[in-house]
Amino acid sequence: MQMTLKEYAANLSTFYVYGCVVRDRTRFGFIADRWYTDEEVEEEEKSRSSRDRRDKHLVTFFRNGDPGKQWGWTLLEDWATVYIGAATKPQSQFIALEMEDSSAYVIGSGVSYMDTPVEDCKGNPLRGGIRRTKMIEGYAYVCGGVRSVGKRLGKGEWFSHSQAIPELADWSEGGFDDIAGFNENDLYAVGGKGDVWHYNGKTWQQVSFPTNIWTRTVCCGGDGNVYISCYEGLTFMGRENRWKKIYDGGISLGFKDMVWHEGKVWCTNDNGVWTIENGKLARASGLPSDIYVCSGSLSVNDGVMLMAGLGGAAFMENGQWHNLFLRGEMEMAVRKSNAP
Repeated sequence: MQMTLKEYAANLSTFYVYGCVVRDRTRFGFIADRWYTDEEVEEEEKSRSSRDRRDKHLVTFFRNGDPGKQWGWTLLEDWATVYIGAATKPQSQFIALEMEDSSAYVIGSGVSYMDTPVEDCKGNPLRGGIRRTKMIEGYAYVCGGVRSVGKRLGKGEWFSHSQAIPELADWSEGGFDDIAGFNENDLYAVGGKGDVWHYNGKTWQQVSFPTNIWTRTVCCGGDGNVYISCYEGLTFMGRENRWKKIYDGGISLGFKDMVWHEGKVWCTNDNGVWTIENGKLARASGLPSDIYVCSGSLSVNDGVMLMAGLGGAAFMENGQWHNLFLRGEMEMAVRKSNAP
């Protein structure tokens, strides 16, 4: 199941993964950014090119594919920050969305195409840039600046929740950085200075949240609790207007992703992996080094948790971890194979 050197060289050499998504238990997606050498960085600075505009790869992995045909990639040239999402409704697809101009590339269900930018779609939900995409009950949702929330209905069409949420008086105060839901009628969107909103299937209401620290991530747990993490990992659990602090913070990067998998919350950033169990947050224990090094981003769907980052990618299913690739080992092997 591990990626071969030939597959790595074709799909990911000189790139690093910074986002991942599980479409279903057999289909995984990744977003990878170009890794520049010192010489390339110097040339980039001389030409005043934007660091954010380096080439991206949308990489796909199909566990049930034929050997040699499980991995594939699509070049996203001159795209700024890209978020990778997925949906199983109305079709099973991967969706790459650019933060700045809301460009959209779709792959799956036998077709691949550039969709209409979200800001030009029917039902455009965007007031500001895209900051996250999540699958909720099979549909792709986005959230973003100035309290934007939307649901993708299909090619070129979205449903906007944004009009039901008051705009921020001061746009510099942020917007929504993450969204999650128990279902489509029980959603939470978070961002800004403790700016938390709940959708009950009819209306959006601002939640009375116990801090004005910048909120980063949200997870709707299988135990019925909502978990919200803030700057430096300050974390709360509860729901609606009832919240309890469970971690004081002090983590330099804070959490990039929080997901529920196999009875607990999993949290990660580029520096490590944590779990929340019985209201207590702690470093994840028992992870082999070749799994731990893959920390960075998390995605869960269909009984599988995927983790990917600077060090590589791995997934957990039925309590077992499986490594897909280790970037350091692969890059070293590629260099050796190219040596005269």
